[in-house]
Amino acid sequence: MLESVDLSLVNWSRAQFALTAMYHWIFVPLTLGLGLIIAFMETIYVKTGDPEWKRITKSG
Repeated sequence: MLESVDLSLVNWSRAQFALTAMYHWIFVPLTLGLGLIIAFMETIYVKTGDPEWKRITKSG
């Protein structure tokens, strides 16, 4: 059964899986990390009341 599968199809499937895995390994931790950093800066703003911290969280 596997002999009838075109090898290029298997290679394209592997490449698609690799791109999907790289996307998840890079962007998911990046997004979660940035959210944590912004929450930390917002907490500092709420505790200190310094408008500079609010500006830092809104810039970008």
